[in-house]
Amino acid sequence: MTSDKGKRTPVGMRVVSRQDWGEDLGLVQGGVWQEMVGPSLGAKCRSLYNLEFGPDSTTNALAHTGEAVYYMNSGTVTVTEHLVYDDISHDLGEGAMLHVKPGTSYTLSSTTGARVVGGPSPVDPSLGVRTPDRHSTRGITLRHRDIAGMKVPFISRDARLVVWLGDGAITANMNYVVLEPGERNREHVHAYSEDTIHILEGHATAENVTTGEKFLVGPGDTIHIEIGFWHAVAADQGERVVSVGGPCPADLDMLRAAGADVEALAPGLTLP
Repeated sequence: MTSDKGKRTPVGMRVVSRQDWGEDLGLVQGGVWQEMVGPSLGAKCRSLYNLEFGPDSTTNALAHTGEAVYYMNSGTVTVTEHLVYDDISHDLGEGAMLHVKPGTSYTLSSTTGARVVGGPSPVDPSLGVRTPDRHSTRGITLRHRDIAGMKVPFISRDARLVVWLGDGAITANMNYVVLEPGERNREHVHAYSEDTIHILEGHATAENVTTGEKFLVGPGDTIHIEIGFWHAVAADQGERVVSVGGPCPADLDMLRAAGADVEALAPGLTLP
């Protein structure tokens, strides 16, 4: 069992703990924005950042050439979409999820403090540098962890696809997964997607089935699985395990195996 997560870089799967997070990128005035998974790890399909908001804090205005997705871990956040004709704001509490279409200009802010997990997927090499343009069409979709668009029983009895292909999320999705004590994913692989799993609650074992390595993980740890590596997560420490994340881009084979009509959801969509 491997435990020195921050001291080595195994092949195919890495566990990023709090001490491994990147430096503050300066994108939150009155808070911090730190990379957990992104360019520094060689990730291309999915980035995941830790956003900490202090009282009366706000991000810079943001926009990406691709999609983005966020999970509200704690506190209250206001998302403001900057349109040509107006600004539209929504207050989001714990458990809310936010999907952002390419090119959408937006800011995240908090008056009381909050923690958010997420970021652009695919990775945005110009994160925080690009000057956003206001668009005439709305590009933000709001969801909540308690309302699943679909469930995937071979991941767990309670594996919820919340921001997913059924909502038009092709490259940036967010799942909410609960593993009860003793549960384990069915071993699986993503042929063209990077998988990123951020542990919110509980201790578990992350398994790189391809290499045979196993890693102890707990709250705040993020598991990043490279394309083509078989893997599983097991709630084998006697605790309930809760996580957010998932494969990016959408794994069409996994969706079909779970019973989704991919051709009806996204006609003509093809991925590598």
